[in-house]
Amino acid sequence: MAGTRLGAASNFAQGWNPVTLKAATRLGVTRFRDSLRWQDIERTKGSYRFEGARNRYPDELARQGAHLTLTLNWGNPLYDGGETPHSAEALDAFGRFARAAVRRFPAIDTLEIGNEVNGANFVKGKVKADGLPRRADYHLAMVRAASAAVKAERPDITVLGGATHSLPAGFLWPLLEKDRTGAIEGLALHPYTTPIDQLPAQFALLCQSPAVGTRSLTVTEFSSARPRQAPDDLVRTFAVLASLGTAEVDWYPLNPRGDRQAPLVDHAGQITPVGEAFRFVGEHLAGQPVRRLRVDDFTFAAAFGSRAWVLWGAPRTLRITAPGVRAFDAQGRALGGDELNLAETRALILLADQPQTRPPFALGCQTQIADSRLQFAYPSRHDNAPSGDPFKRLARIDGVDRPLTAMPGQERRGVPWTPYLSLAGHRGVRLDGTSLRPAFGRKDGALVQSIAIAPHTEVELDLELTPTSGALDVQLRLGGQELEAFTVTAPVHLKRRLHSKTRARLEIIVASASGAKPATADYRIRLTQPGRCPA
Repeated sequence: MAGTRLGAASNFAQGWNPVTLKAATRLGVTRFRDSLRWQDIERTKGSYRFEGARNRYPDELARQGAHLTLTLNWGNPLYDGGETPHSAEALDAFGRFARAAVRRFPAIDTLEIGNEVNGANFVKGKVKADGLPRRADYHLAMVRAASAAVKAERPDITVLGGATHSLPAGFLWPLLEKDRTGAIEGLALHPYTTPIDQLPAQFALLCQSPAVGTRSLTVTEFSSARPRQAPDDLVRTFAVLASLGTAEVDWYPLNPRGDRQAPLVDHAGQITPVGEAFRFVGEHLAGQPVRRLRVDDFTFAAAFGSRAWVLWGAPRTLRITAPGVRAFDAQGRALGGDELNLAETRALILLADQPQTRPPFALGCQTQIADSRLQFAYPSRHDNAPSGDPFKRLARIDGVDRPLTAMPGQERRGVPWTPYLSLAGHRGVRLDGTSLRPAFGRKDGALVQSIAIAPHTEVELDLELTPTSGALDVQLRLGGQELEAFTVTAPVHLKRRLHSKTRARLEIIVASASGAKPATADYRIRLTQPGRCPA
């Protein structure tokens, strides 16, 4: 089975730069994601003039043996006044333009229709004014128009739809349910608002809908705004998305865009640190069949083919167990034996000179036994108990416990564009793997996360709370007994040693402070067993 492709989001349609293309060639970029400006190419109805470097750059890509995912989004002043196409005439013209583009440029093998169509920045006119409830209908009409025209010319073209910012299943599920003819062959996604370690849980919820079916998932933009961390972010994101079966992932941007996202090459065409990571992934991981290795909930490990492995996770040692196997960091720099330690945000890559029949490494002991972020899972649509999540997460209102329900994200205005847990009758309540919002109005309500503690076990609680608005009242309870209570108005990092003679539940109870506006906060709950590893 073919592995995940790796591409880069360029902007040659906005400004041709041969220096950037030469740098991309040195990087080994073989897949680009870019656009063409319809209004520059069709200036007279029915006449297409592909003139100038910005409108002929796909020819240069073809000469490099590269392929192009072409994003078609903006309108043309000749139709619907340049607004996002919506009339029958404009949609027919949009389809004819797409057909002309794929006829002219054989480098195009994929079309991405729209760009972040669930937002407000990349739609215009009536499509924007009619609001989100009708957006799926407009978008599907554009996809159908392009697909019908293009498939008549080149049946090999893959047509992507959805084209969403974030992972809003609440927007995507109705869209896909309406696409009964399968015009949307694959989903284009930009999961900017999902932390890397939350991608598996959120992809799993997205794919719960039968409407997703066998459609491919393609991440046509992912990035990092942290230059020093960006190489590890690229490797880790690619590894996670590949392990989830994503068809392709495209790093944004290839070259600087002025938006703080770390580019692969700088203004002078020099390869950046994240560019080095891109090249390393392209040489050793991209296109390889991938298999997630089961270690524990706190360690990511995946095999790419039979000669490459990627790991990170809770701190522990790693020992190479086979000859001819070397370790590298995200930029492809060789690591010494004293550097073979796992860390949560540092990718470790192992490469073997010869194919291996088993993983060529052994991991040392680690003390972590629970993590609210890494073990967070959403209940299925038909079951309130998420598999693999040891934390019980619920709402407590006037002393009565009520289960939380998985909400798909962007199912209505004013809610997150990613999945979250909430409660019927209290729509402002939100909980996901990284943040919480105990908004119960006038009710005495709190969000409770609890976990069972084995008898005669000493554990250490590590609680991080960072308020992003308002103040929080926090209670810690063990076996029904209050351990402590406090109010949080600034970031707090609390560590406590706990011991229970009998099996008991540890509860972390968080409410908006009495008399205050609904508070929001980032959080993390970890439990370790200090005596678990031998000295």
